[in-house]
Amino acid sequence: MLCADGDAWAEKKAQYPDFFQEIRNIIILFSADGACVWQDKTGVFPLYFSILNLPPEIRSKYEFLELYGMLKGTHPADTRLLYRKLVDELLEMWHEGFTCWDAFSEEHVKLRCMLLAVIMDYKGLVDAGQRMDVGALKCCMKCPLLGVRSQILGKTIYAFRNQTPPGINAPRLSTPYM
Repeated sequence: MLCADGDAWAEKKAQYPDFFQEIRNIIILFSADGACVWQDKTGVFPLYFSILNLPPEIRSKYEFLELYGMLKGTHPADTRLLYRKLVDELLEMWHEGFTCWDAFSEEHVKLRCMLLAVIMDYKGLVDAGQRMDVGALKCCMKCPLLGVRSQILGKTIYAFRNQTPPGINAPRLSTPYM
């Protein structure tokens, strides 16, 4: 069974009927994660696609993954340039499509590509989404709480459930959070 044959796709198929009319259109998943591979804590960050149209038993095998790029460093610089290029290419593959050779029907076909999901760790999300990182005054991307920079502790603290360490003047919440 292919990804597009599942029950959860009924809503997507109704939302994008022109995309699902062509059964050869590609549905992909993007993944980015880093790993420290050297003793100096320098890491590599592979960016790759998985084609969800493939059967589940082969879609995660190395020979069927598409490597988009590789970043090097503890905190790679210029990730925004790479992600902007990625977004531009994904938009082009969604709106304009691309020409591909179909060996079965022996003809060139115009296909489109849909990005279904993105898998990243928190650091990847911070880099790709240009969001706040650990220690920012705003504790996360979704909640409205603001932190206070503590000179005593040497870090940013947040007032969760109206609790702060003694001697720290932090904003109090009118209602408990979390």
